[in-house]
Amino acid sequence: MKNTKLLLFGTAVVFVLVLSLSTTGCKKEETTGPETVQPITEDLFPLVLGRQLVFSGYLMDKNGTQIAGTSTVYEARMTVTALNAPLPAPIGTSHVISDSQRVPTGIPNPPTTWLVSNFYVQRTPPTGTGNFYFLTNIANFYRSFGLQRADSLRWILLVRQDVGVGVEWVGFDSSWTAATGPVRLQVVGKVEGRESLTLGGQTFNAYKITATRKVYLGGATTPSVQAPTAELWLQPNVGIVKFIFYADGQSGGFYREYKSRNF
Repeated sequence: MKNTKLLLFGTAVVFVLVLSLSTTGCKKEETTGPETVQPITEDLFPLVLGRQLVFSGYLMDKNGTQIAGTSTVYEARMTVTALNAPLPAPIGTSHVISDSQRVPTGIPNPPTTWLVSNFYVQRTPPTGTGNFYFLTNIANFYRSFGLQRADSLRWILLVRQDVGVGVEWVGFDSSWTAATGPVRLQVVGKVEGRESLTLGGQTFNAYKITATRKVYLGGATTPSVQAPTAELWLQPNVGIVKFIFYADGQSGGFYREYKSRNF
């Protein structure tokens, strides 16, 4: 019965089209060219020396579960501490963002401590509309496949502005030969669009960027593993206002949202 209805509907559509052509004549077929890329021209993360963003949030364990008690004391501070700094190979020249996280210690004295690390960023120039490369340590990936390598620090194109919204790009793609056979790691990024967020008493219209890791085994063209790596919300002329770094089963992650800034 369903197929009969579909057939009758299709016949009716053809009949209407034929009738239209017979009464109005043939029209010249209209074609459209490829969509024009609309690059993002706003400054999504001005790297100005001394600027600091402060976040609330919490820590996640290696399985992605929120660690109890961390949200009550958690604070993160991202401060631009160096521009075009000459750093040892393979990092090279990069901008440096000092990243501090206040977390519980699990003991009475002191009840909290600050964990300090750095984000290394390549962007030319440090302000404007340039794309962002972030230095990432993939040592856990090497260990999970028994790869003995010293090049675990790799640059990943995490934010790309020149392709606009809705276009996926390859931020990293490399292959190795493990004891179990060929293995390939790929990280793809995408600007999903803009979202309205109210955080820290302010309303933002931020660009959401996603990064997804894909693992291919044995020369396969379909990933055996596909999982989110990070999600960032970038407010023009401000920077990161929301940041989720996902756990990967071996390392923990965090959730952050904007609290305040010093500019």
